[in-house]
Amino acid sequence: MAAISPIITFKAGICDFDSSASPPKVSAKPTSGYIYLYESQEDELVHFCWRPRATPLGDPELDLVMVPGDGSFKPYQTVQGGAASKKSPTNGRIFILKFQSSSSKHLFWLQAKSQHAEGDQGWFSPRDLKLGEIVDQLLQGEQVNVQEEMSNVPGAQGDPDNNDDDNDGDRMEGVRRESQGGTGENLASGDPFIGDPSNEGEESREGGADGGRA
Repeated sequence: MAAISPIITFKAGICDFDSSASPPKVSAKPTSGYIYLYESQEDELVHFCWRPRATPLGDPELDLVMVPGDGSFKPYQTVQGGAASKKSPTNGRIFILKFQSSSSKHLFWLQAKSQHAEGDQGWFSPRDLKLGEIVDQLLQGEQVNVQEEMSNVPGAQGDPDNNDDDNDGDRMEGVRRESQGGTGENLASGDPFIGDPSNEGEESREGGADGGRA
């Protein structure tokens, strides 16, 4: 097995998406975890991975082989005046991994402590948005100097996992929906109810199934 050298790593948890609920509901699993991306020496493709923090780097629970341009990684944000704001319509910061080739989706919630002055867990900081932007660029097949990109972001100090204290209890609690609605990164048809971020959504292409698991 070739050694894994992550391109980027940051703290995040998995969310469940219940499309059978009316309206659909997202719940956050409390497991402390890491999202990390690496380029496999075997298939020369970027792998998008998630693992519990107690699990070894080479044994992720989720290992997705990403064809360049097929996936996107976007924040679920409130829309104000036709433009995305820094606020989430949830009580946490959720990112959505989606695919052009299928309806599959995976939802993740950031577990690093909020950088909001008053501790608002639903506020995307410049650091949060930059992490998402870097991941999305990597999924498009772009070359990214992560340290350089992060060094220009206030509070990031050049390290994606720096100043990365956890949210209290590593969980999102309660249910809240803002009246402004979400962005075009819809979780389902209509305006979904976002609650207590916990299922990885529909099945996606696992790295192990494709023979590309490291």
